[in-house]
Amino acid sequence: MRALGDGLLWDLSPEGAGAGADLAVLLLPGLGGGARDFALWPRHLAPPFRVLAARYPGRDPAAPAAGAAASRDLLGTALAERLAHHVQEPLVVFGHSLGAAVGYETAWQLARRRRPALALHVSAALPPPDYASLDLGARAMDDAALAGLARALAVPLPHEDRPGDRRAALRTLRHDLALVDAYDYGPSPRPLDYPVTVWSARDDAIIPAAAAGRWQAMARHPLTHRALPVEHHHLSHPAAVTAITEALRGLLA
Repeated sequence: MRALGDGLLWDLSPEGAGAGADLAVLLLPGLGGGARDFALWPRHLAPPFRVLAARYPGRDPAAPAAGAAASRDLLGTALAERLAHHVQEPLVVFGHSLGAAVGYETAWQLARRRRPALALHVSAALPPPDYASLDLGARAMDDAALAGLARALAVPLPHEDRPGDRRAALRTLRHDLALVDAYDYGPSPRPLDYPVTVWSARDDAIIPAAAAGRWQAMARHPLTHRALPVEHHHLSHPAAVTAITEALRGLLA
């Protein structure tokens, strides 16, 4: 795992595996998540994929990623700039939960630069306008309120007997929620011109089942919708990892 540039974009491919890759895949974690959530994915994807991930702001206070301030487009412009600079391979984007909206905005910005992705896959996620309509007031929350919200969203936090780790996790969560608070989707739908696949979790207690269908406004072509027998947080669940990575590898056929 190595940083590409300022640390917003990372290469997770095993050493040497990214050289000569046929495709690149950008993996985007959900609220409070990170590259560690995708620990199982490189062995399923690399090779022939170059496996990339984003590290959102707030993960390392000693060395914050450039552009760490909350952005109106969920880091879409910043990520598109890093990808244009560091990635030459055709790109597929996968985003989980909040990462799905980050992925959509990144894909949109890439298309504006005439470097469109091949496909967007999203899992267990609200459509982007739904995130833009939220007003969470994360910056004003104290740690107790933030921890309560984490429980409601099933975001795991270290126990109170690990105060340093718990403070770091709450800081990460606060940064991610501030991204949501700053997000402005805009007044009109902006459908993508290429395939969008929505993965829903049958046992998701966080995202309502109806959210999957609302992604249709984000695509000009009919959605592909697939359901998985998993819960909301499923990036380490073998059934989800196998199904999603097999679908991504099918893009090579």
